[in-house]
Amino acid sequence: MKEFRSIVIDADSNTYTIKDGTQGEYKLSEIKKYSILNEHANYRGKAEPFLHQVLGGASSFIAVEPKLYVGIKITTTANETLAVYISENPVLFNSDLYMSDKKEAEKIKSVLDKLFER
Repeated sequence: MKEFRSIVIDADSNTYTIKDGTQGEYKLSEIKKYSILNEHANYRGKAEPFLHQVLGGASSFIAVEPKLYVGIKITTTANETLAVYISENPVLFNSDLYMSDKKEAEKIKSVLDKLFER
């Protein structure tokens, strides 16, 4: 079992529990794909997870540097989109908090990568 602030991954029981994001317990075997993304802070909880992404520090519709949440987007075999938010609060791209959250997201992704190695 691997426990992080925002997700608990339990390979023995084939489950993962999202604690920050699309809360609930889900089956690992129902994960189709996953990726680390940045969501515009203004849209968290107001639209489908990661519909409003921030790429490279600027969103596709504003020229200013928006605040964002680092997260992991999970797509299930039923094509449901789930969100695991790593950032507890909005962060600025490439700030110390952003880098710390990104590192945490990479650790979680690494655990998932090992589980899905074939």
